[in-house]
Amino acid sequence: MGLNDILKQLYACLPETPFSSDASLSASTSNDGGAEDRISALPDDLLRNVVSRLTVKDAARTAVLSSRWNGIWTTTPLVLEDRYLLIQPPAGDRSALPAAVSRVLASHPGPFRWVNLSCSFMDNQEEALANWLRLFADKGVDTLVLVNCPWPLDVALPESILRCSSLRRLYLGVWLFPDTSRPTVPPRGPDVFPHLQELGICHTIMRERDVEYLLACSPELKIFALILSYGFPERVPITSHSLCCLLLWFTMAEELDIVSAPSLQRLILFWPHRGRTTRVKIGYAPKLSVLGYLDTADHVLQIGNTIIKAGVTNVTPNAVVPSVKVLALNVDFRVAEEVKTLLSFLRCFPQVETLHLKVSNNGGTSHNEDENEDEEQDYKDTSGKLSSTFWQEVGPIECVESRVKKVVLDQFSMGDNEIEFLMLCKRRAKVMHKVVLVLPAGISPELLSKNLGKVYPLASTKCASGSCEFAVHTGPRCSWNYRGASDLSLSDPFPEGIVLMDRERALC
Repeated sequence: MGLNDILKQLYACLPETPFSSDASLSASTSNDGGAEDRISALPDDLLRNVVSRLTVKDAARTAVLSSRWNGIWTTTPLVLEDRYLLIQPPAGDRSALPAAVSRVLASHPGPFRWVNLSCSFMDNQEEALANWLRLFADKGVDTLVLVNCPWPLDVALPESILRCSSLRRLYLGVWLFPDTSRPTVPPRGPDVFPHLQELGICHTIMRERDVEYLLACSPELKIFALILSYGFPERVPITSHSLCCLLLWFTMAEELDIVSAPSLQRLILFWPHRGRTTRVKIGYAPKLSVLGYLDTADHVLQIGNTIIKAGVTNVTPNAVVPSVKVLALNVDFRVAEEVKTLLSFLRCFPQVETLHLKVSNNGGTSHNEDENEDEEQDYKDTSGKLSSTFWQEVGPIECVESRVKKVVLDQFSMGDNEIEFLMLCKRRAKVMHKVVLVLPAGISPELLSKNLGKVYPLASTKCASGSCEFAVHTGPRCSWNYRGASDLSLSDPFPEGIVLMDRERALC
């Protein structure tokens, strides 16, 4: 992934701005042409609300509207984004924007409600950075987004970031995180970040002990995300009583270890490329209800002390996670070992009600029908074959047979084993009421028509549940986004594409 791709993904994960850059302030006049200023007649609290929705330049300028507005901006918690400060900085002058930020922070008494500093080049700006963090600590900051734009990666983040105790939301990007083992950092404990609820660490070099420090210092933390982290840290240990949502987004790590997370409800693992193995260890997480994407090739799943291997048919009670209701898996159905791993994984989650399967490396993404036909011929043998009786001999899978209500097959390519798995569900799933097949976007109309023609017979086969809605959607392979994945108001954050086939024709 190149620099531009990294920055594009990083900025897409940052919190959305609380105001519109198009907002403006104007006074209404009466119908008789008088100069009655109706906005200025509003109470101070409403005026502060108005000012808080303006860019920092416009907000500061309200002080010159009239004496009524004098002091409104300085008594309004500051909302600042550095991208609105300089329209055209002097050519080659990377210090102009940090200097402008410094002037704004110094001129406002605080507190700072929202500060997004993601456009400043911070190399050789150590003094300005240290001054910002001192002001944040002294005046108070609620939400802070601090990104070293765009490089180098080894710019040291001052230890004083750990003294901003008023923070409720913090996103850090492209830094060398301070070494929390030094005696100069605040002692580990709940007084460091007593109010912090959301933490995003983006493309930042840090160590395992730094993760442990941050979690131990954030007693109210609800959302923790490692974003675009490539092996720093190598191991991600999770111990937190408050954490509800954990995301490894575009992140590679050798091991994720959920040691103790009694409040954890959602675990999101998203890396769109394959080829690097990660051990996923689930220890104590009694409320974990949403999990995905587990990868049948790259993830070594360990539950408790048991490593889940391909071909396991009898799972011990200590090797199951009964709390999971929504499960998402990434699987290449052409690979026999991955199919066997898929079935083993399913046996570890006996209470799953919604099952998402993202088909990996299928041949359905091409725009050319002939290319698809060639790839469909290769589909049958990628890494070993399943026996001709394999699907008839599959042992019991509790969640499929008694719990699964909905199955989503994303990037469905009509491969033999994809169809066999689907038919297994239809034969056994006694409470399944909906199947969604998401076809790859961008395929030709001819191939789309051909695939739909194959889907109709599948929809008409008998269901163990008696009645099952069969829908066909379309969607791009990477239609998911960080904000949806981290939105705890969504009971199921995984994508389903766009409806293609109407509901009436989809009933079986």
